[in-house]
Parts: sequence; C-alpha cells; structure tokens
Amino acid sequence: MVRSLSRVIFILTLSTVFVMFAFAQGEQLRYQSEKGVSHQYKINSDVKQKMQMMGQEFTSLISNAIELSLEGNDVKDGNLLYIGRIDKNLSKIESPMMKDTAMVAKDINGKRVQIVVTPLGKTLKTTAIDSIPPPANPMLGNIVNPTEMMRRLFVELPEKAVAVGDTWKQTRPDTTNAQGMKIISKPDITYKVAGAEKKGGFDCLKITFEGSATQYGTGSRQGMELVIDGTSKSKGTAFFATKSGILVSVESSTSSDTNISGAGEQMFSGTQSVTASSKMVLVK
Repeated sequence: MVRSLSRVIFILTLSTVFVMFAFAQGEQLRYQSEKGVSHQYKINSDVKQKMQMMGQEFTSLISNAIELSLEGNDVKDGNLLYIGRIDKNLSKIESPMMKDTAMVAKDINGKRVQIVVTPLGKTLKTTAIDSIPPPANPMLGNIVNPTEMMRRLFVELPEKAVAVGDTWKQTRPDTTNAQGMKIISKPDITYKVAGAEKKGGFDCLKITFEGSATQYGTGSRQGMELVIDGTSKSKGTAFFATKSGILVSVESSTSSDTNISGAGEQMFSGTQSVTASSKMVLVK
C-alpha cells in the first residue's frame, strides 16, 4: 500500500516536472489546415480619411462588413494551400461626393482565390481561381480585390518556441498593389505573448502587437502619375488556438500620415491622414 502510494506520488511529481519544463521551453506556434475543412470569419472595419489638397479639405468615412471562408486545400512543399472566398460584403461610404451610400460588390461574392501560406503565416502567393472584375468604385480599394485582401489574413508567427512574456519582431518589407499604385511598406512591429485565454471555445494564446511602418509608392490613378510616402502606427491583439493551429480573432487599430504628389503635367501636392480599426472573428 505504501509502495503503491509512493509510486503514484512519484508519477504525479514527474508529470509536474515535465509540464513545468515544457512551459519553460515554450511552445512552437504553427498554422494547420485539413483538406476540405472550411472556417468562416466575419470582418468589420471602419476607416476615416482626411485629405488636404490645393487649399481644400475632404473627409470620407468608410465602413465595411465582410464574411469570408477559408478552406484547407492541400499541403505542398511544406506550405499550406487554402481556397479563400468572400461570401458576403457590404460597404457604407460617406464623402463629399457620396452621402451615406450603401454598396454591395456582388461580382466578387463566391469568387475563389488560392492562398499559399507557410506554417508560420507568411503569405507567399495569392492567385485568383475565378475571374474577378476590377472595382466599380476606387474608394473601396482592396475590399473589392479579394486577391490583395487575402494576403493579409494571417498573423505571422515566430520561428522559435515562445512562452508567456516572450516577444518577436516583424521587419520584413512587403509590397502591395492597390488601385494602380505599387506601395512598399517597411514595418517594425513587436509581438508579445501576453497570456493564455479561452476565446470562442478554443484554448488560445493572447498575442499583442504594436509598432510603426514607413510606406513609399508610385503609380498612376485616373491618368495621373502619383508618388506617395508616409508613416503609420498600429497596435492590436490576436488570439491563436495552438492545438488547432488557427486564428480565432484579430483586432487592430492604425493611424497614418501620407504625403501625395503628382508628377508630370498635373503637378500637385497634398496630405492624407487615415485612422482605421478592424476586427476579424472566427464564427464557424
């Protein structure tokens, strides 16, 4: 009896040691997907744009509500292949030219995009599977460009194992093609494992992030050659389900100040200030 009790105590003590050791070593965070299994997300965003140009000031308010699906498709060369699809979308715009206008981009609903992502969440490529028409209203930007929008669904994870309190940085430059502009962004974002919480029925790590970025871009829009440069600040919180390898939610806020100048025959200069907030939540 004493021997059996001693053995139980020894096993419990040994198990505790293993748990403490694993926690001290941290945990590797990796995305996972299963072929044919789909997850649905809701994304809500609010954007306020203030532009000053040629002595005039213009303010626009844009709200977006999007429902999208991410379906596991395959694993190739160690990378995860997803099929992304926008199921529903609604945008509300208030500007000097459009007063409280609600718009639905019906042409993009159901259109599929293939997304190639590393297990760390680095998006390598997005390719339209179905024909996606150009946006009817340029004010909607990448919201009606699923190929570009789905490049930014994943929070990038660290290569090394992390525990509560650990941090990592994202400094890799990124290039975006938006409304005829090629924009290069150089981020300096710090991520931190803030704790472990239950979220949406999943056991998650709570990850906070904060930092800044510089942007520089060139291109043409409506026949004008443009150059932009600016800075932005952002912060937010993400919840990552470690066992399932999926994002449960991401909430962020961003502010940016940009200089815009027109080259060639239509020379001009102006500034643009943007504040934005967004939230993406797993609903199924």
